[in-house]
Amino acid sequence: MMRSMILLLWLLPGLALAGWQDDVKKLAGADGVVYVLDEQGQVLIDLGEGRDFIPASMLKVVTALLATEYLGLDGRFETWFWVRDGMLVVKGHGDPFLVSEELDLIAAALKDKLPGALKGVVVDDSYFADGIVVPGVGDSDNPYDALNSAVAVNFNTVNVTVSGGKIVSAEDQTPLTPLAERVATARGIKGKERINLSQQPDDVRRYAAELIAAKLRAAGVTVGEAYERGTAPATEPLYKHANTRTVSESVHALLYYSNNYIANQVFLAIGAQEKGAPATLEKSVAVAREFLAKHPKLAGISMTEGSGISYENRATGPSLAAALAMFAAHKGLMRAKHDVPSKTGTLKVTKSVAGYLETKEHGTVRFVISLDGAGSNRRWQIVDALRAGL
Repeated sequence: MMRSMILLLWLLPGLALAGWQDDVKKLAGADGVVYVLDEQGQVLIDLGEGRDFIPASMLKVVTALLATEYLGLDGRFETWFWVRDGMLVVKGHGDPFLVSEELDLIAAALKDKLPGALKGVVVDDSYFADGIVVPGVGDSDNPYDALNSAVAVNFNTVNVTVSGGKIVSAEDQTPLTPLAERVATARGIKGKERINLSQQPDDVRRYAAELIAAKLRAAGVTVGEAYERGTAPATEPLYKHANTRTVSESVHALLYYSNNYIANQVFLAIGAQEKGAPATLEKSVAVAREFLAKHPKLAGISMTEGSGISYENRATGPSLAAALAMFAAHKGLMRAKHDVPSKTGTLKVTKSVAGYLETKEHGTVRFVISLDGAGSNRRWQIVDALRAGL
């Protein structure tokens, strides 16, 4: 009798393991990828056997790693200002958070530095190359299709309310500019809506000039309506504005909100930082390729842009699990959905999630799950099965 009980106790852990593994296999389906490692890096389950897949927004973890490596999480994006021939000259460096509140700080800092009234604003957006096309970004009105640019205010979006034929800004901190009003009218907005500003680079530059001028006027500076695209002087800037947000906060935003625009602003800035201005997608992809080559465990990841919106990106379970290992010290920057620090991925053809799970028996588990387009709920059911089984 005693011998039978000992044998049963010895078998129970194996029986429990088989139970959760079976649940995971059923939920994953024949084509699903599930890769799970325990705290010591031992493989607990490997469905997919290293098969590559479209990572969707899980790729943002790799972009976050690149930002950590090349920009530094304590770094800050800068925007520089000069006065030339009575015009304020603005040169941007891809700041993803050049928002209205930052423009208020800029206006306050510039007010006492300016020599007098200004005729208008010159925008130098040469830090990013002209005509950057990010694979997967469309031409819709949606904010996630906003144009990436070196001088980009409010994520190159406008937020307005239209009621009774009257257009007003939907944000107290953002005055309605003439271009924003024209865009809202042309798009036929009704009610309250945030849309991307334009697919035309000159509209993006003009909007930045209009909003900066409006903020200066609010601070008591006389500014005319003139606008030009130009090149900044080679002299020392009158004022260098370092964003109040660090790169760490930008990384948090691109992960937490899964913001494609911010992800590619950061990705492009990384290319310019390492390969020199102007930023191009090719430079950033080259930096990513070099980084991945330096870390053999990341083999299997291929990046064509920084957000995961492109169907051309690729990853494998082991490679993304290795990226999670490298990012573990910064996992607090992720969104803790279902109490799990993680990054989801969502495209029509795939639903995925990767992250860290605290378990009783295996410590902090790293997991990567990639399912078909119908797997939105099943990916979390798999996480629950892992939680219950481990």
